[in-house]
Amino acid sequence: MPNLSLPPPAAAAPLDEGQALGVWRLEKPLPDGEQAHAGQWYSAHHGRAAEQKAAVLVLDRSDQGAGVMLRYADQAGDLASLQHPHIAVPSDSGVTPDAHPYLIIEGSHGEPLLPQLHQLSLRQRVELLVQLCEALRSAHQQGWLLAELDPAMIWLGHDGDVRLMGLGLARIPDPTDPFDRGLSLGAAPAFVAPERRVGEPPSLASEVYGLGAFARVLICGWEDTPRGLAPLRGSAGDQWPTLRESQQLKLDALLRSATAESPELRTRGAEGMADELRDWLGQSPQRSVSAPVPLAEPRRPRPWWKRWLGAAQT
Repeated sequence: MPNLSLPPPAAAAPLDEGQALGVWRLEKPLPDGEQAHAGQWYSAHHGRAAEQKAAVLVLDRSDQGAGVMLRYADQAGDLASLQHPHIAVPSDSGVTPDAHPYLIIEGSHGEPLLPQLHQLSLRQRVELLVQLCEALRSAHQQGWLLAELDPAMIWLGHDGDVRLMGLGLARIPDPTDPFDRGLSLGAAPAFVAPERRVGEPPSLASEVYGLGAFARVLICGWEDTPRGLAPLRGSAGDQWPTLRESQQLKLDALLRSATAESPELRTRGAEGMADELRDWLGQSPQRSVSAPVPLAEPRRPRPWWKRWLGAAQT
């Protein structure tokens, strides 16, 4: 195998408006509310059709950036088949003139959520969490989970709906297969479940932990740390003092359950979390799925993760 000489690690320098990356032309850099993450987001348009929009993530030259690109290279074909209106996945990749890898997510997706969060009421924030959980409900039915949640990947669309920029998605691993450990791009540490920190593969339970930490950011606030953004650990009432006590207690219990240290004590999947959030909003649980479930082949048991989902919804 030949020796490879790779450029040294480096943060991506700001790129100029109009910079060409393949057929795309960069517009403005987008703030994402993070202090430590994999790279810089930009809006962009097609060089020959300005009405065609895209989001571009220019990655740092780092282990984390390399992990993002390796995951995309491994899953690009399968990701293209994932369908949900609130999930956007990369469609192309490349390298900038100064050797920084980048990913293209075609379409008009809005902008990262956190810098816009101050404009939203508590109810609107909880509704966005429901949308995110429901999008993952559909992803589960298609065989995917959110292996790592990075807040910079959660956007607010122009229509006011949530967008999951799906770089942290991975195929649901089989826990009975010792070689199926999943992939890792190094999510923001505060959003990584305890079992993942010691090398366990991603799971539907670790996904819930990330969702719970993100829910705490939206409801209770956050702080910037040297290792990135981290949710505050207080009560919902600290941020929303006009909440009725019953609402506060119910919301606090929901957040504690989603982020329990032990996977066995957590909320039963994004599906269960969506139903609890709907109940807090005074809405009925959503039992239908957004994507058809493929039929199992005759005489074969359903995959373990579909059996798990079935149990969670009974």
